[in-house]
Formats: sequence, C-alpha cells, structure tokens
Amino acid sequence: MTAAPTPAGAASHHQLCGATLDAPEHILDLVEPHLGTNAPAVTDREGTFTYRELDERSAMIARVLLTEGVRPGDHVLIHARLSRWAVVAMLGVLRSGATYVPVDAAFPAGRRQHITRASGARYAVVENGLTDVPPTPVMIPADVRDVGAATVRGPLAYTCYTSGSTGAPKGVTISARALAASTAARLHYYDAPVTRFVLCSSISFDSSVAGIYWTLASGAELVIPSDRQTDVLAIARAAAGASHMLTLPSLYRMMLRGELFTNAVAPRNVIVAGESCPPDLLRQHFAAVPDCELFNEYGPTECTVWSTVHRCRPEDASAGSVPIGRPIPGTTLYVESTGDAPGELVIGGQGLAEQYRAAGVFHTGDLVSVDAEGRLVFHGRVDDQLKLGGMRIERNEISSVLATCPGVAEAAVGVAERNGRSAVLGVVTVTDPLLTPAAVRAHALRHLPGVAVPGRIEIRGQLPTLPNGKVDQRGVDMLAAQAHTARTREAADDRP
Repeated sequence: MTAAPTPAGAASHHQLCGATLDAPEHILDLVEPHLGTNAPAVTDREGTFTYRELDERSAMIARVLLTEGVRPGDHVLIHARLSRWAVVAMLGVLRSGATYVPVDAAFPAGRRQHITRASGARYAVVENGLTDVPPTPVMIPADVRDVGAATVRGPLAYTCYTSGSTGAPKGVTISARALAASTAARLHYYDAPVTRFVLCSSISFDSSVAGIYWTLASGAELVIPSDRQTDVLAIARAAAGASHMLTLPSLYRMMLRGELFTNAVAPRNVIVAGESCPPDLLRQHFAAVPDCELFNEYGPTECTVWSTVHRCRPEDASAGSVPIGRPIPGTTLYVESTGDAPGELVIGGQGLAEQYRAAGVFHTGDLVSVDAEGRLVFHGRVDDQLKLGGMRIERNEISSVLATCPGVAEAAVGVAERNGRSAVLGVVTVTDPLLTPAAVRAHALRHLPGVAVPGRIEIRGQLPTLPNGKVDQRGVDMLAAQAHTARTREAADDRP
C-alpha cells in the first residue's frame, strides 16, 4: 500500500495496486484457441455442445448477422433462457463484431421490454421455443442454419443493465478488451484451473460473465444445472465433481443449511459475490466442507464483474466483517477518506466500463477501510448512512446484527422518511418458527445503540428480491413505508 496523487475532490486516500496484468486485446483471443475440439464446452439439462459445435453454430450466427447488415458496435439482443443456446448466441454476436445485450427469458415482461427499448437494438437472436419476445426489426433464431463463417473483431463485448434497485435499469457497456482483462485476471489469480464450472447466474447479470468466459478460456466444461438460478437441488447435483462455482452468499447459505454439500460432494472452489458475505456463512462453510476453498469477491458491474478478492480463512468467521480482499491483477483502488474513518472506494484499471474510460476511475459509492493486513473491509453504502437520534449508522450494520439473532435466516432493513424523521423496519426470515419479533428486537437492543434498533420487526416467508436473487432494497423500503403508514393510522384510531 503506497501513497499516490489524490484524485480530484478527495481529502486523502490510500492506493492499492493489483499485480501487473498482460491481457490480450480481445476476449476472442482467449476463447478461439479452444474452438474446434471435441471436448464438451457447454452442458445444460437438454444436452451438450462440444467446442466444435460451439464454433460452428456461433459462426453461423455471426455470418447471418453480417449478411443482415450488422456493424461493429451495433447492439444485438439475446433473448434466451439460462441455457447453452445463450452461450452460442453470445459468441455469435461477438464474432460478428457487434455488442450483445442479454435478456433473460425468465425476467418479468416489463423488464424485458424496458431493456429492449433502452438498448435501441435493431437485431435480436432468439432461442427457439420462446414466446412473448419483445419485437425487434431483425429476429434470428439461435439455431440458424447457414453455410460459411465469418469473424469480425468489434471494440465492444456486451451491455448489461443494472439491477435497478434505485430506479430504472441503466446500461453499462463493457469493451472486448476489458472483458479479456477481467478473464485474464482470473487465469492469473486462481491457482486451481477450471475443469468444470457450475453456472448459477442469470445471463442478464454480469456475474454470469465470470463463469462463461473463464471456462471457455480454459477449454473446460460449463455446466448449467437449470434455467432457474435458485434451483438449489439442481445446482447441488451438478456441483458434485465440479472444480468451481460462483453464487450469491444467500444462495450458498441455503445449500449449506440444506446439507446439500459434503467434502465428498462439493465443488473444490466456491466463490461468493454480489452481496456482503456474513461471518456466520464462513462458520457454516468450514464446518460442512473444510476441504473446499472459499473466496469472497467484490466488484461493481461498471468494472467488469470483479475488482477485489479474498481467500477466506476459518479465523475470518470470528471477525466482525469478512474482508473483500485486495485488488485483482490490472486494477488500482483508492480509498478516499478523512482521518481513520471508512472512505469511498474508487476503482481504476483495465476493467472500467466505457462510460468511465475518460474519467479513468469509477466512484463506487461503497464505504471501505483497509485493515492491518492491507485488505479491504466493506462498511456499506455512502448513501445508506442513516442519521438516527443524532448518530450516523449503516443499514448494513443493523441488518448484520439482526442476522446474528439465533433462529434468523436472512435480514434486511427498510427506511421510511416522514416529516424529516426516519422510521426503521427490520425484515427477517427465520429458521425457528417460534421466534417472535420481540425476541429479534431484544437481540438487537443487546448489540446496537438504542436509536439504531428498528422500531418494528416483521417476520416474512422471504425477503423482497430482484431477478438476480439479491435483496430488493427499494422493495424493503416500500414495506417500511407501508408499516409506518399502518402504525400512523393505528395511532390515529386510538386517539379519544
């Protein structure tokens, strides 16, 4: 960790630099050397494509797109399930020089229509059998039959639409070079080579990018257990004998609690990402599968999937927070802070999305600190700081305390603003059906300042979630608003 010139607007900062990365110019430089072999490339419930079939089918799509007039940088929608056909379509669009926009067929119709309109795409590749596909001027079936082949190297790889927890989804465009750098960083960092990767992420979210291109760049097999990313039974069956799997911490917790993994039946390397990794998940992991390596990754969509990584250790389970680690190869991090307080994380390097290339950095809005070992520790969002009773506290701190209550499975915190005051709601799911809201609140009172304890606790069957499985913070805030309105009415009714 060394000092460096302060980015514009920062009071002071730490700089952390990842290893030097020699990455190729284009993601196809990593994938194409493996095309043409008879090794299995992509397997789903309905069958397997070899690398030779992947080569032939993606080349056909590229040829038809070029015949239809697609140009480098044009947006091409991919309407598909989480399936091997989605991977064929992605490579086909890349080999035409265009930029793909993945639209998961499992998404609600309104979201699919929004992405279609926002992308401005004139072209679409559609998996056979799908219905209710938003119309596009040129529609090409994913299993198109055509003669000849063509490959054009375009500058951009994909445009991914963010989860939309704070409003309408926005497009983030990643270059083919940035995707190559992100994938090369995985090949550089991880000791264990990928032989069989279990894909648990929607094609519309960038976490799927990690598994798809890391696997194809390794000449390994990508396994898609189900077109539903929350099908834990199918995932667990596919994970037996797998080398790697990437999933949300909350989904991995479900697998461990369901006793679906043992040392004999588990992937050799599990990566959790997309949410904060709670220490109790590490306790469950090392108790159930101590021979399995566990990694905690962090990274915004705007920086090509990942920016930091931490190899978890049993002693991390005793810490207040699991580190998100150190910068990946080819990445530079800045922690902008005042004094010893947590500061905003700013990211630079080869993985930056096109929208941030000119600025050279991306301001994440995430609060982090650097621990004694030079690792980053996540403290929540800059915009998630709450001022309660004159005290500033993070939502993440409150929800983490609620989650440690015995009998609680998951927790989230919603806030309703009324007349300049914050009404805080704790929402939990439970493993103990006898657990009461009063018991959860009593637990919070033992671990949090009184002003930070939610005024109301609700026990629900499940938390509001986004299509990628993450907690829908806007949905939790709506529950808080509804609870606050109900309490206000109750109070009014009780008045004489």
